[in-house]
Amino acid sequence: MRRLVTIDDGVLQDFQQLNFLTVIQTPLSKLPKMSGLGVHIPMHRIDFENNKIRIIRTNNVRVRTDDMFLNYNAITTIEGWAFNGSEISKLSLKGNKELSDIAVSAFQGLKSLREIDLSDTSLSYLPVLGLEELEILNLENTKTLRTIPSIYDLKNLKKALLTYSFHCCAFQYPAKHNPKRHKVYIEQLNRFCKSVSRRNERDMEEGFGEIVPAFHNSSNLINPSNVDVVGEVEKKVHHGIFHQISASISYGKNYELCGKITRRKPVDCRPQPNALNPCEDMMSWAWLRISVWIVLSSAIFGNVAVLAVHIFIRSEKNVPRLLMGNLAFADLCMAFYLLLLAIMDLISTETYFNFAYMWQEGYGCRIAGFLTVFASQLSLFTLCVLTIERWFAIRHALYSNIIDIKLAFKIMASGWIYSLTMAILPLCGVSSYSNTSICLPMEIGDKFSLAYVIVLLSMAAFGFGLMCFCYIQIYLSLNYETRTRGEGSIAKKITILVGTNFICWAPIAFFSVTAVAGFPLISVTQSKILLVFFYPLNSCANPFLYAILTRQYRKDIVMLLARHGMCHQCARKYTFVYSRPLSNNNRNTGETQL
Repeated sequence: MRRLVTIDDGVLQDFQQLNFLTVIQTPLSKLPKMSGLGVHIPMHRIDFENNKIRIIRTNNVRVRTDDMFLNYNAITTIEGWAFNGSEISKLSLKGNKELSDIAVSAFQGLKSLREIDLSDTSLSYLPVLGLEELEILNLENTKTLRTIPSIYDLKNLKKALLTYSFHCCAFQYPAKHNPKRHKVYIEQLNRFCKSVSRRNERDMEEGFGEIVPAFHNSSNLINPSNVDVVGEVEKKVHHGIFHQISASISYGKNYELCGKITRRKPVDCRPQPNALNPCEDMMSWAWLRISVWIVLSSAIFGNVAVLAVHIFIRSEKNVPRLLMGNLAFADLCMAFYLLLLAIMDLISTETYFNFAYMWQEGYGCRIAGFLTVFASQLSLFTLCVLTIERWFAIRHALYSNIIDIKLAFKIMASGWIYSLTMAILPLCGVSSYSNTSICLPMEIGDKFSLAYVIVLLSMAAFGFGLMCFCYIQIYLSLNYETRTRGEGSIAKKITILVGTNFICWAPIAFFSVTAVAGFPLISVTQSKILLVFFYPLNSCANPFLYAILTRQYRKDIVMLLARHGMCHQCARKYTFVYSRPLSNNNRNTGETQL
C-alpha cells in the first residue's frame, strides 16, 4: 500500500457489499471518485487517513456510511457539492493544516450529517449549507477562523468545540451576533404562533420547542418542507427546534412560547467564556467609557503641550528638560493606547464578540499592547531617573552635577532599550497581548510568561519604592520650624507626586501579585477599572505635575509665544528675572523643578 499512487475512478463501484474501506499512509494524491458505496447496506467506515490527497472535487463522494475519515492529508481545497448525494453520519477532516479554500456549497447535498471535525485546519469561515442537521461541531485549534455561523444556521447543534471562547458568545447571544437573522426569526415565529393560536392543533412540549404531535416523524423534522402546514411561514420555519428568542433570556431558564412553557437546552460550547474573555464590551460600564475619553483627552493635550514647548524652545538643553521630554513622549504613547481602546469600544459597543477576532488576533491589539508596555516601562524608568536627579539636586547640592547631560543621554538610552525589549517580548511568544480585549500581557501559562509578568510587577514595585524613598527624604530635609513659603510649596507638591503614584501603582501591584500567586481577589471585569482608568492616570497627571504647573514651563511657553509676536509684556518680566540662561552649572532651584 505504501506504493499506491492512484486509484482509478470507477474501481470502487464494484464493491457494493463493503462494510469497511481503509486506505491509509500511502502516497495517494487524488481521492478516487466513489459512487454507489453503501447504497444497499450502509457502510461502517471509510478511512483515507494520512495520505497525500490535495483536492476533493465536485461530486467526488457519493456514499452511505456511518463514518468517513480524511484526516491528516494535504487537502487544500474542497469544491462545491463535493459530497453531493452522500449520507454520512460523521465526517472528519482533522489535521489538514493547509485546508483554507472551501466552497460555500462544499457540503451541500450531504444528508444525515450529525458530526463534523474540522480541527487543525486553516479555515477562515464555515460554510453552513448542508449542515442543517449537524449536532456536534469540532473546530479546535483552527486559529484562522474569523467568524462562527449563527445558531439559526445550525438549528440542531448540541455541542461545539471551538478555538476561541468569544465565538461561544455567538450561541449565547444570537440576537447580538446576527441581528438581521434574529429579526427574521422573530417575525417568522410570531406568524407561526398566530397560526398555532388560530388552529389550536399543535402544542409545545419540553425539549427546545419540539412541536407535538404533528412532527414526531423524523423525516419531517429533517425536512420541514414535507409537512403540510399553514402559510408560507410554516414552510420556512424549522419545526424541529426553536432557538433563543432574545439575548436577555439566559440559557436553562423557562420562558413562554406561543402560550406554552418549554425549557431551552443550551449548546455545550467550549472553551467557555472565562474571566479573561467574558461576553461583554471592552468597557463594561458607561461611566468607565466616559472616564477613559476624559483621561485620554487630558493626557494627549497635556503631553503634546509639553513636547511642543520642549521641541521649539531655543534655550540650552539640560537634564530636567531631557527627562521631561522623554516622560511626555512615554505618556503620550499611553494616551494613544487608550485612544485605540476607546475607538474599538465605540465601534463594538454591545457586540464586541463579533469584532473580537479582528481586534485580539489582528495588528490592532498588538500595536495597543506594545504601546502600553513600552509607555509604562519608559515612563516608570524616566520618573525614577527624574526623582534621583532631584534628590541629588536638593539633598546633595554639592553633587548636583553628578548627572550631566551626557550621562543622562546614556541612562535614557538604556531605558529605551529596556522598554522596547519588554514591549517586544509578547510579540515573540513570551506572554501574549491577545489574551484579553484590553491587550495587556496577562498570559502566564508557561514559565517564561510567568517570569515576564513577575519582572513587570517587580519593576513597578521597585520604581514606586524608590520614588517614595527619595521624596520622603526630600520632605524630611525641609526644616519644619524655619520652612519658607517656597519650601512649603515643595512639601505640598511632594505629597501630590507620591499620592498620585500610589493611587496609580499600589492597587495594580497588589491585585496583580494576588492573581499571579493564584488567589485573584477581583475579576477581569472589575480589574478594568484599575487597568483602564487608574493605570494610565499617571499619563494624564504627569505633564501637569512635572511641567505645566512649574514656573520653568510658564517661562518657556511665554518666551515661545513672544517669538511669534504675543505676550511681549510677560516676556520682558521673565527676561528680567531669568537674566542668565539655564545650564547644568546654574540649574533651577528645587522649588522651580517641583
